[in-house]
Amino acid sequence: MSLSTADRALKHILKRDKSAREILGRLCDSTGAACAFETVDGQLLWGSDEVFEHTRDLTHEDKVLGKFRYSSDEALLIFDTLKLLFQKEWEKKKIGKEVLGLYREINMIYDLSELISEKIDAESIAKVTLEEASQIIDTTHALFLIYDAEKDTVIQIARLGENPKSEAFIEQQKDVLKELITRGVSAIVPAERIAKNPALKHLKTVMYAPLKVKHRTFGMVILGHEEEVEYTAAELKLLTTISLQSATAIESAHLYQKGLKEVQDREEAIRKIHDVSQKFVPSEFIKSLGKAKITEVFLGDLVEREVTVVFVDIRGFTTISEGLSPTDNFLFVNGFNNRMGPIVRKNGGFIMQYLGDGFMALFTEGSQGALTASVEMHRELQEYNKERALKERLPVRIGVGMQSGKLIMGITGDNERLDAAIISDTVNTAARIEGLSKHFGTSILLTQECKANLTDPDQFDFRYLGRVQPKGKKQPIDLYECINGDAEDLQNHKLSNLKTFDDAMTLFLDKEFAMAAVTFQQIFKSNIKDQPAKLFLNRAAQLITQEIEDNWKGVETMTTK
Repeated sequence: MSLSTADRALKHILKRDKSAREILGRLCDSTGAACAFETVDGQLLWGSDEVFEHTRDLTHEDKVLGKFRYSSDEALLIFDTLKLLFQKEWEKKKIGKEVLGLYREINMIYDLSELISEKIDAESIAKVTLEEASQIIDTTHALFLIYDAEKDTVIQIARLGENPKSEAFIEQQKDVLKELITRGVSAIVPAERIAKNPALKHLKTVMYAPLKVKHRTFGMVILGHEEEVEYTAAELKLLTTISLQSATAIESAHLYQKGLKEVQDREEAIRKIHDVSQKFVPSEFIKSLGKAKITEVFLGDLVEREVTVVFVDIRGFTTISEGLSPTDNFLFVNGFNNRMGPIVRKNGGFIMQYLGDGFMALFTEGSQGALTASVEMHRELQEYNKERALKERLPVRIGVGMQSGKLIMGITGDNERLDAAIISDTVNTAARIEGLSKHFGTSILLTQECKANLTDPDQFDFRYLGRVQPKGKKQPIDLYECINGDAEDLQNHKLSNLKTFDDAMTLFLDKEFAMAAVTFQQIFKSNIKDQPAKLFLNRAAQLITQEIEDNWKGVETMTTK
């Protein structure tokens, strides 16, 4: 531990640690002794600035940190206490520094693992290895060497630091380097050996570690410094770990190159696998059919299940895609699906079909998981949009519609091509509900059946949006908006106006259109992003001047899908 760290520990005790200063002060009061402590350069850190008859040096690792001045022997108890407090503070800082160093090493090794896992050639792996090692180990020069047994030569794969004659020196030192590589051990080179080796005359400190895979050593990594720095056993161990990690990556890269040839020998096996993959259906779908694996599925297999169907649509997809190339468009959609898919699966669902600008998901355990997933998808996008805003990209928003009910899940097609199929009015209704979410301007829209199917409805907040008769449907559907997927400011607005909105809906359905319009206008004025309030404000205003039939029930009949 360096003296500067000890100084910081001592100053912390005497200047910043209130409890320590109180302990020392109480001891002074109880003993009646006067004392003070000053640094080696005479700076008073604690106590009185009067002249004292006695002094004691406070030392640490044979180095004087300062002088304790006192008037009588009673003060020695204070001195002993000060030493104890200092020792504990020093140990705490020492542990903190060690933990920080360990964290940096682990983090570097993790980063190195990620970086080299992306490389498939020895040169790239070697370059990344030296760059990352130099970030945590103090070094000005580095070499990454591999022994080519066929040519009986040592090859420089990568290097750091200026040394124009490095390749010439490597050739001159070939026998020495071969011996070190064959030996396969790590070491810190003694200073006298460095001084005697002309190839190392530009360095004052050197250490090396082998590139070893299992029991085979095929190279080495050398780090050096042009100044006299002290490489520690811990740093040598870290270099050894880095070298072993790099050796494994290089071995994997070699196996990868070798594997390219083997691909041709496996063409027949790949063709058979391809034939099977053409019949692939979602694994969750297979389980829903009561099957354990895809090879158990046959044409015509079916089952009737009670499920919740969720449709998700990217709003404004055309606007977003217009500014992207076909490749970027694909990457955007793929990135979107990668974010949403895990949320669906985490909440007990699976994606049945990707629709380009959205997808359809099934939840076989009921609507609780479906609605939870819908809310979490909106929250994930809110965080994602913060990243997009920093890159000056358009925000991504979605609309969600869902319905619960029975459907037939089965395998359809022919003997050459199988596919998963779902047949039910529930699916059609869910698709219509998603379309209605655009009409109402809601983030999540669900039916009365979905809401009644919830196992814990108190987890969410809803607003009733009346009854709608979608095009092609004979019976109207009661709709609810779940507001928990909205942005925070809009969600807070809707929460604070829940009762007011319900009152406005009651007035609207009771044909009190003027009062309903006034109430909806009050809600809309407090936040103009509240699209359902705006919609019902306009509907109420239009109905004020119209003649309403006695059997009017507030059902909105849709003329488009």
